[in-house]
Amino acid sequence: MNPPDRHGVIPKYMAIFMHCRSQGWREILDVADVFVLITGVAANVALLWLFLRERKPLSASQVLGVNLVAMDLIYLSILPVSLIYDTFEQDQQVNHSAIAWQHFNTTHPVNEAKEIFNMFNLIGCPLLLACMCIERYLAVIRPVLYMRVRKWEYRVAVSAVVWCVTLTFCLARGLVDNITSIMVSVAIIISCLFLLMVACLGGVVWSLQQQSPAHSQSESPLKRQAVGNVLVVVVPAVISYLPVLLMVPLILYIYYWNRSVTQAMCHVFELFVLFPRFGVFIGPLFYLSKARQMCYLSGT
Repeated sequence: MNPPDRHGVIPKYMAIFMHCRSQGWREILDVADVFVLITGVAANVALLWLFLRERKPLSASQVLGVNLVAMDLIYLSILPVSLIYDTFEQDQQVNHSAIAWQHFNTTHPVNEAKEIFNMFNLIGCPLLLACMCIERYLAVIRPVLYMRVRKWEYRVAVSAVVWCVTLTFCLARGLVDNITSIMVSVAIIISCLFLLMVACLGGVVWSLQQQSPAHSQSESPLKRQAVGNVLVVVVPAVISYLPVLLMVPLILYIYYWNRSVTQAMCHVFELFVLFPRFGVFIGPLFYLSKARQMCYLSGT
């Protein structure tokens, strides 16, 4: 069944999403949600325990980590409600295909809430990850400036800005009917953050290659550690959030060129929707890897 064209009911993002889920992706996405919920909560709670078990004030770097954990857990908190709703919804849709498109274009509050909570995963987390990359870049390339801004008060201010931007997108997602414009804005922000993170990685790698022989033995381990830390952020971030950038042209193609949603398009669309879920593991992976590297360096 193809959605109505642009001369009838304009196929909205949620209509495309619900239509594609009816093509057999519901079970796959539900399994992915269960996996992300269980492992994501465990990983972020473990990271939070790692921060709090020392029973001393958080370091400047850990302030960003705590905010990242908070955003991940907020995003994960909607998944149980969404899974329960999907189970009841699937039972109610049996033998009701005649009113399918009326259902697709009527957004349920649970689906609306899930889309709002997705902003923590699509906007908040990438912003904080970019801040982590900048922090590693400054620590290697601009150590004097890094020492000046190392105080935790600066991290609190940066985190407050990130929360304001994220909550603004959450509010916009709840109030704006045309989600296409929001997705385009999200794609632009993620593109800029990708360029920023890659620039930080390139700067650290360039510094590693330009090190002087006199400081090679002392600086090399720290710079290699910084490269590893940035890579732990950049590579998973590209894998998780690059599909969002590719999804926007597909939505615009369907929206503006009056195209029907084919089964092949559904496969591509659902793959794009699937990957950002795994962004909740990047923060724990970064800090746990960093803790392991610190233990290794202290041991040597």
